[in-house]
Amino acid sequence: MAAAAEVRIGQVDDVQELHRTGLETVPDRYIREGDDRPGGDNVCALAHIPVIDAGELPRGGDELDKLRLACEEWGFFQVVNHGIEEALLDEMEKLAREFFMLPLEEKEKYPMEPGGIQGYGHAFVFSEDQKLDWCNMLALGVEPAFIRQPKLWPTNPSKFKETLESYSVEVRALCQRLLAHIAETLGLAPATFGDMFGEAVQAVRMNFYPPCPRPELVLGLSAHSDGSAVTVLQQDVSCAGLQVLDKSGAWVPVHPIPHALVINLGDSLEVLTNGRYKSVEHRAVTDGERERLSVVTFYAPAYDVELGPLPEFVTDEAPCRYRRFNHGEYSRHYVTSRLEGKKTLDFAKIVDHQGMDPEEDPCSCN
Repeated sequence: MAAAAEVRIGQVDDVQELHRTGLETVPDRYIREGDDRPGGDNVCALAHIPVIDAGELPRGGDELDKLRLACEEWGFFQVVNHGIEEALLDEMEKLAREFFMLPLEEKEKYPMEPGGIQGYGHAFVFSEDQKLDWCNMLALGVEPAFIRQPKLWPTNPSKFKETLESYSVEVRALCQRLLAHIAETLGLAPATFGDMFGEAVQAVRMNFYPPCPRPELVLGLSAHSDGSAVTVLQQDVSCAGLQVLDKSGAWVPVHPIPHALVINLGDSLEVLTNGRYKSVEHRAVTDGERERLSVVTFYAPAYDVELGPLPEFVTDEAPCRYRRFNHGEYSRHYVTSRLEGKKTLDFAKIVDHQGMDPEEDPCSCN
C-alpha cells in the first residue's frame, strides 16, 4: 500500500457534520456529473433480486436450482432462514448506529489514514480532485489475526468489540456454507472453495449514510464490484439505498427484507469460474430525509492463495479469460484503487486469446 505521506486527498468533510449544519446544498467534491448521478431512466424500481431460503439448500432440488440461477443471472441474492439469530443482527446494527452517533472527536480516535482502509473516515480516496461519496465508514480487519489493528476497534460503545466478534464468527460460518452450496451449483465438490481458500480473509465495513439535501446529485457509494469471494450485507429497513446493475444496464434497488442478508459474488469467484459466475457492479444512493446504515462483511481467499480459472471452466468454447495471480497481490491492487465499476478486475484479464502457446497458458494448473 502506498505510504500515507504520498497520498494527498485534500479537504474531506465528515458528511454527518455537514448534515448537522442544516446546509441546503452539498460541496462541489460530492456533486456527480452526467450519467454518474443517481436516478433517471436507467433505474428499474419494480425488479427484485432473488430470495434464497438457506435452510432449504442442504436438501438440494429446487432451492439449489434457484441459487444457481441467482448466481448466473444476478450475482446477487437475499438469504432468509440463514441461521444467524435475529437478536444478534439487531444488536450489531444497534451498536454500529450508536458508534456513528458519537461526537466526531470520539470517532476520530480511530482514524483512517489517507489511502488507508481501516478505521473511521473515507476509504478509496487517493487524490485531491476525486469525487467523494456521501458516506462515513468504519472499516476493520477481522481474520486472520495479523490483519487486525486493535487500536482501531472502538471501545465505545462498550459491547462493540464483543458483539462484532460473535457476529463475525456467525457470518464466517454462513459464508462457508454458502460457498459449499455455490460449489454444488457448479458441479464441484462442496469443499472445493473451502479447501482452496486456506485461512480465509475476513473484513467488515460499516457504512452510514446521513440524509442529503440534494440526493439527486450525489452517490452514497460509488459503483464497484467487490474483490472478495462472497460479500454479506446487512442493511437496515429504512430505505432501499443499495442498487445492483442488471444485465440490461439498469440499476435495480435492493428492497430490504427484515433480518434477511444480501449476498453478492466477488471478483475471486468470477476468476475461478472463468466468468460463468460474475461479480456485479453495485452502488449506494442517498435519501433526502432518512439516514441509512449497512454492515458489510467481505470473505476472500487467504493472501498466499494463487487464483486462476479452474480447469473445469476452460474449454474451446470458453477460453481462458484471466491469468493466474497471487490473491494478496490482487488485494493490494484493489485497496489502492478508486472505486470505478469493475475496472480493478482488468488486473487479471487476458485481453487476447489468439496465438497463445499452450505451454505458456497462464490458466495452466500444472
